[in-house]
Amino acid sequence: MAYGRLTAHGRWLAEELARMRLPPPLKLRQRKSIDDGNETVDMREKIVIVTGGKGHGLAVVRELLRLGTKRVYMASRNERRAQEAIAGLHDEGLGNTVDSEVLWLKLHLGDPREAKRAAEEFMGKEGRLDVLINNAGDTLATGLGRDGISNMHIVNYFSPYIFTQTLLPLLKKTAQDPSSDVRIINVISKAYTFVTSDIEYSKIEDFNIRYTFCPHTDLHQYASANLAKLLWSRHLYTHLQSSNPPLPGEITVLAIHPGSTLDKFTPGIPKAIASLYTVTPEIAVRTTMFAAASKSVWDERARYQAGGGLVCLVDVPVPGSVQEVSWMARDEGLGRDLIRTTEYFLRSIGL
Repeated sequence: MAYGRLTAHGRWLAEELARMRLPPPLKLRQRKSIDDGNETVDMREKIVIVTGGKGHGLAVVRELLRLGTKRVYMASRNERRAQEAIAGLHDEGLGNTVDSEVLWLKLHLGDPREAKRAAEEFMGKEGRLDVLINNAGDTLATGLGRDGISNMHIVNYFSPYIFTQTLLPLLKKTAQDPSSDVRIINVISKAYTFVTSDIEYSKIEDFNIRYTFCPHTDLHQYASANLAKLLWSRHLYTHLQSSNPPLPGEITVLAIHPGSTLDKFTPGIPKAIASLYTVTPEIAVRTTMFAAASKSVWDERARYQAGGGLVCLVDVPVPGSVQEVSWMARDEGLGRDLIRTTEYFLRSIGL
């Protein structure tokens, strides 16, 4: 295959895309929205957290408010940007009434301690949580953090993990109502398939491996962080299924791939290539809203649980399709190592 005048990284990416045998570019495929035959549940009494306040996160917040969701918390780090986004939503007539409002929750994913504090702050404000959408992530979180672990893994895996674990008692409390419909939604990038077959999570150092064979080494750390998030999603599903005593209501754990958005796509990738495999936030929001509000998820919970696969709408013409994950994402031993090392690390920093 001739790659012309692409940069070294562009040539490498083109080779990787060819190796993965990706389907035809998104621009050539049919896309359907959540409205195409998908009935939504009543969101008017639901409390929802969406992490991330721009791009895809903002698009999700907007759609939740359009459904009349009682309270939507936009969890992000930058208050000024969040308040500007909220003001824009108010200008659209969204989120500015007692019956349906949007609020900012300070969430700094660069430090697991701050992520835990954000969860505790939320629990001090609310007595229930119906839907948690772990959307926020970062492809630019390079280098090591204060605790000696790569920032890529801290932002994209460890902080969402402790944020969710801290909120879990409140999610379980909400699920005490037999008629409840509690959902935990983890947004996963299909970049997880870029990991090498010898990946391990048995020790802290495994999170800091630098993939020097790749022109853009951070892409592989991003892939590793997303594989970790997917393995954790499957573990969380299994853990909740074995709750003792059983929860009167069920908590649905969904791992979803809404499609890569150009605003989050890996830097250095030529736009001519990136644009073929990325979508706008308005398109990406469809899968996330399907996971958050579709009645189909309530009616067919067993199908959409993270133990079954990756929920994806963008890459296929049928809303709510479930795609099989890679063998590494199904590796129970790898998953056990991941959770054991994760808990060890969090204990070591006092969490």
